[in-house]
Amino acid sequence: MYRLLHFLVILLSFIPRKIGLRLGEGLGTGLFYLLKKRREIAFRNLTTAFGDQKTEAERWTLAQQCFRGIGRHFFEAVYLFRYDADRVKKYVRFTGVEHYRQAKAQGKGVALLSGHFGCWELMMISFGYFFDPTYVIVKPLDFEPAERLSRTLREISGNRMVSKERSMRVLIKLLREKKNLGILMDQNIDWKDGVFVDFFGRRACTNKGLALLVLSTGAPVVPGFMIYEGKGRYRVEIQPPVPWLDFDDRTKNIEENTAQYHRVIEAMARRYPDHYFWVHQRWKTRPYQPWPREER
Repeated sequence: MYRLLHFLVILLSFIPRKIGLRLGEGLGTGLFYLLKKRREIAFRNLTTAFGDQKTEAERWTLAQQCFRGIGRHFFEAVYLFRYDADRVKKYVRFTGVEHYRQAKAQGKGVALLSGHFGCWELMMISFGYFFDPTYVIVKPLDFEPAERLSRTLREISGNRMVSKERSMRVLIKLLREKKNLGILMDQNIDWKDGVFVDFFGRRACTNKGLALLVLSTGAPVVPGFMIYEGKGRYRVEIQPPVPWLDFDDRTKNIEENTAQYHRVIEAMARRYPDHYFWVHQRWKTRPYQPWPREER
């Protein structure tokens, strides 16, 4: 099955890129109309995020643009199986590179913070080509042939994958060895594994792992996001390191810094709402509330 999937991907990669990206956007539009549940999730999330700030028509337009972006990202991934570093550098550029280099010079490793925003797969692969290989924290796919194919893609520029199920000790060790960690931290998780932080004015359960890593290693956190500029070209915006907030209280440090990381992601989603992955049920987990006792 893996060989069949790989063959199909390589076959698709021979479609001229300009045509392929248009086909991808068309595919995304088709999925917008076919996947009713995901379409409604995207619209509901946009309503939660923007409420009366955007009209109903604007929210539906953004939901459709989100799907179009997903289709385009699929074809970008297809082309990466055959493109080398020189080809990628023709349509990807970086800004704010000095922020990464200054953070790297601290000698504590670098935690690269991002979210499901734009073509995040292309961003991490490009980072491996332009700068240094990165250990990207991922959740393995359930379908083994697809997992193997995605790993082949993600490691094509020298990056390595680290399962999010792996011990925190492994991640701490990598930072202490001055490696880079790539972290997408904007997905919903179970309440017992995370902390609740504000995201677009509503409490969202978020992985606290990044704050724990920084607390243990002092590694700088450098945000990075990929922005589509049109005509098949992209810009990766590297932002200044996120300063550590110290309250002299371990629990509050974890909560407040996790909230701060999420504010960075929210700011980008507000700037480029058509780039964000609205089809994910970000607010699915709700804060635990025990049943009220019956009065006797």
